[in-house]
Amino acid sequence: MVPMRTLKNGVNMPMLGFGTWTLQGQSCTELVAYALQHGYSAIDTAQAYQNEEAVGEGIRCSGRNRKDIFLTSKLRNRFQGYDTTLKAVEASLQRTGSDYIDLFLIHWPGESAYIPTWKALVRLYKEGMLRSIGVSNFCPEHLERCAQESGIMPMVNQIEMHPYLQQYDTVDYCQKNDIFLVSWSPLSAAGANRQDTKTRGMSCANVMEDPVIVSIAKIHDKTPGQIVLRWHIQNGFGIIPKSSNYGHIIENTKLFNFKLTASEMKQIQELTKKQIRIGDDPKTYRFLLLKDLLASGKNMEKDQFGNIL
Repeated sequence: MVPMRTLKNGVNMPMLGFGTWTLQGQSCTELVAYALQHGYSAIDTAQAYQNEEAVGEGIRCSGRNRKDIFLTSKLRNRFQGYDTTLKAVEASLQRTGSDYIDLFLIHWPGESAYIPTWKALVRLYKEGMLRSIGVSNFCPEHLERCAQESGIMPMVNQIEMHPYLQQYDTVDYCQKNDIFLVSWSPLSAAGANRQDTKTRGMSCANVMEDPVIVSIAKIHDKTPGQIVLRWHIQNGFGIIPKSSNYGHIIENTKLFNFKLTASEMKQIQELTKKQIRIGDDPKTYRFLLLKDLLASGKNMEKDQFGNIL
């Protein structure tokens, strides 16, 4: 049984979810349906992944009741701003084929547009279109401003976290303010796959080949991946591992019949001294808003409903 975390608004969120980054089309639909039929009850997507329609179809194909599934999506950066956020959330509802979303996040903070964006999410939360609202890649200063400007603190913060990178300041702040932390790229697998300028020339060592992880895995007769995911769970973090391998999808659910010792947890915790970041730094990552993209003459794609992607 997957443990739940009760968010500050009383909604229960599974601590294990199925991630869908890079999954597309029919394959995405089939993988989502398979995950929901084999132990998962939470699905994580985002507007930027451009697979919300496929995810929605996977939910329907799973045969599961919608009320038993926890669906998370995230606002695409270009749609930040009050009015554009309202429209973008409506587009996500259309694409997923649902009349509500369990958790909706601001994907990245950027500079200052995240404040009117957050206020728009607060409105939609109060109207019931969003059962819970939160953020992704937010630092303490971003979270504090959200609370000060709206009176409502984000309920969830999804951040890059794995044994080679624990963001101590953000973790401490979220724990003190009852914000549920969810780890994206919990296995740090994205570092091995990314071939862009952000990671070129830097160390993207594979956590699952680390001697400490491998040694602990042998003791428990588990895979290194299961050891890493169990470390997250015992730290109280949510996880959303992504896989297109049916065997790994099942494997990633087998985390709740064993427990790491205090000594093993400490050994893995020591690895965070490496502080290897595989994603962008939210304090410096910037992006263009929709109005800027349109002003530049960029030709914007649209989905089947006519919504700008």
